[in-house]
Amino acid sequence: MAEPEKKGEFSMDDYFKEGLSDGKEPNNPFEITETDAKKQKSKSSSRSGSKRGMQFKRILIAAAIAVVLLLALVIFIMIKLRQNDGARYAQKLSENIGSQVSVAQKNADITLNPESAYPTLNQLFASYQGIAESRKSCRVQGVKLPEWAIFCNTDVDDLTNVTYYNYELLEKNVFGTERKSYLDPNLVTVGAAADQVEAYLDLEPYRIQYLQGKTALREYRYCYQDAETGDTVAYIITAIWDENGALTSISDSRKNYIATLLASPDPSL
Repeated sequence: MAEPEKKGEFSMDDYFKEGLSDGKEPNNPFEITETDAKKQKSKSSSRSGSKRGMQFKRILIAAAIAVVLLLALVIFIMIKLRQNDGARYAQKLSENIGSQVSVAQKNADITLNPESAYPTLNQLFASYQGIAESRKSCRVQGVKLPEWAIFCNTDVDDLTNVTYYNYELLEKNVFGTERKSYLDPNLVTVGAAADQVEAYLDLEPYRIQYLQGKTALREYRYCYQDAETGDTVAYIITAIWDENGALTSISDSRKNYIATLLASPDPSL
């Protein structure tokens, strides 16, 4: 006996036949149409293109950051190397005290000239045999000077002593570096190295003199405003190191520059 026909229900065969009856290929519930495939491919290529674009941007940003950091490092190194060239050259020359001047110049990579390019220095210093000075200039009380100068003395052809001056320190204030109060040199420990002393004083040396026997003298100038009188007070601190770089003595002296300026040139007045 035949089974009754079930209306409204499709078998898999009917589903496929229906697809054939309208002239199209059989229905396939698992088939991905061409349009859908194109859409998926388009989305996939769009995503991959977007990812490649993001990766490229990240590479560009990383490269730009690396270039900036490299430039900053180069600038920092150049500043350090060029910072206070005078003191560095003086130190190199001092390491050649006792050697021939030509050898000292070569080792320090600097040329000593017979006289200064600044008339004032030639008038003030007459006993030196060689001088090296900064290419940059400054003005101290209206007088044009090099930012730094190195004076060298010789015995025949041998270098005997080297003296460095930092004139730029006096450009802002001829009395020296401005401080808030008195600096007591007696608080510095004998035997300390130069960098330890300068860290305590918080001062740069105005003058450094290297002598035979590898001893060194450093002079510091500073000033402050007296709390009681309101007047500017100026001091010079002098420190000496031995051949081993240990501090042997340190002292200070108060300088009354204004008295020198105001004093009459005629002693009878």
